[in-house]
Amino acid sequence: MASPFHSSFPLSPPSSCHGGGVLQFATRAATSPFASYCRAPAARDGGDDHDHDAGILQALAFNGNGSVHGVLDPGVEEEKEAGDGGGGGRRGTRIRARDCAKRIMGLPVEERVKVLDLLQRDDGALTVSDYNDILSALAMAGDHDSAVALFRALRPNGVTPDAQSYATAVQCLCRKGAPDEAKEALDEMVARGFRPTVATFSAVVGCLCKRGRVTRAMEVFDTMRAVGCEPTIRTYNSLIGGLCYVGRLEEALDLLNKLKESPKQTPDIYTFTIVLDGFCKVGRTDEATPIFHDAVRNGLSPTIFTYNALLNGHCKEGNPLKAYSLLMEMCGNAACPPDRISFSIVLQALLRAGETSAAWQAYKRMERAGFEADGRALDTLARGLCRQCAANVAALADAREVFGKLVASGHEPVSYTYCLMAQALARGGEVDAAVSLLGEMARRGYALRKRAYTDVVRALCERGRARDALRVLALVIARDFVPGRNAFDALLGELARQGRWPDAMAVYAAAVKRGVLVSLKRHSKEALLVQEQTETRESSVQPCN
Repeated sequence: MASPFHSSFPLSPPSSCHGGGVLQFATRAATSPFASYCRAPAARDGGDDHDHDAGILQALAFNGNGSVHGVLDPGVEEEKEAGDGGGGGRRGTRIRARDCAKRIMGLPVEERVKVLDLLQRDDGALTVSDYNDILSALAMAGDHDSAVALFRALRPNGVTPDAQSYATAVQCLCRKGAPDEAKEALDEMVARGFRPTVATFSAVVGCLCKRGRVTRAMEVFDTMRAVGCEPTIRTYNSLIGGLCYVGRLEEALDLLNKLKESPKQTPDIYTFTIVLDGFCKVGRTDEATPIFHDAVRNGLSPTIFTYNALLNGHCKEGNPLKAYSLLMEMCGNAACPPDRISFSIVLQALLRAGETSAAWQAYKRMERAGFEADGRALDTLARGLCRQCAANVAALADAREVFGKLVASGHEPVSYTYCLMAQALARGGEVDAAVSLLGEMARRGYALRKRAYTDVVRALCERGRARDALRVLALVIARDFVPGRNAFDALLGELARQGRWPDAMAVYAAAVKRGVLVSLKRHSKEALLVQEQTETRESSVQPCN
């Protein structure tokens, strides 16, 4: 008995010789929130609809009615219906209807109830229109394999597919990534006298082009025009994208130029972007730039994808400053400001090229735009700014800012970054911070670079802090590192200047024990000379009696 919830309106528009309704199906399948439902029924509140669906599922699980012909991976049953008296029977592969029902439980209520009611009927009572509704429901639920399997089982079981059946199957084959099978189904559809819609043709062209089957896509394109179906700009974009994908850039550019002169179709910004991106990916960004300007002259507004393709092209060809200039141009363009990808492309390229100043400016712009740089970029930028401190102490504040954000982001700086930061702090006069950073490195088990702790020891000795310098040297020795000659010389010189000869002898002995050649005699002579000069100055300023 028909369910009281059975609707007299079909799930999709009636079938026609032109396959109408397939375009609506494709649009709904792409936008439906239930399009990816295949795993488990969505949670719903209790109600009549839910009770009705549950009742149907329970009934389907225990009775023998409502099974539909088809081939599905799960729930497949080989059955043979035969009668003793000449009634014969149909032998074929059958699927349990309850398995179909479970897959479509995520569809909207009206469509769900419609299909579940169809599944309760006996096989012989289902028409091709009913099967089309089931096919569409499976496609909308994202179960493209089941929809294709059911379509293939229609004709062997006495049901002749119509234009809508073919169109749904073609769309499902395209979405499951089977371009050759999709083309075969399309060819069969045309051979049987059906006229596919532009959406069906375009789907096959796009699917073939994504797999690099451009020659076969051209065949579909020619068939499309032969049956009087005018390609849309989306069809042309798919074809141009396929040509670029296989490296046939000149043909893609020729097709773009023909479209510019065509009275029927006008290229959009995506058409220009596809060709432009194709040239950029093969290192021909200089040829892509005129395409960009051509699009602007045609009154089109470049999208973020257009800009990012150019930025990526400039950076890959080793021209990060050109990319930086374009990025700054984008920052002044309110219609299409740079996104996080734009900043990341340019920032990383500038850092690889050693353009630290430009990278710092790009980072500040990125920060003002509300985007965060990744830890790797921050690490590299911090190292670059630390190196700049050797020539420009003013860069120390920038280096400290980036290093602080790097640590705060949870990204652990590498040992080299720690060492460069300690060197920069020592050279910039922030000796206590440098000593603290070396201690942090030791606690984390990082290797201490020779230049880093040598610069810290020198900075301490220059300030007369021999005791602290001695502690740093002891920290290095405790880590089983052998301090360099410059570190020992700096400490010996300061101890000699202060007249702390026992400490100087101990440091000298530690150096000799570790095979480091230093000259205590030289430091003693320098210390004596300094002492004599000091005594001379003091005697010259004493008043005469």
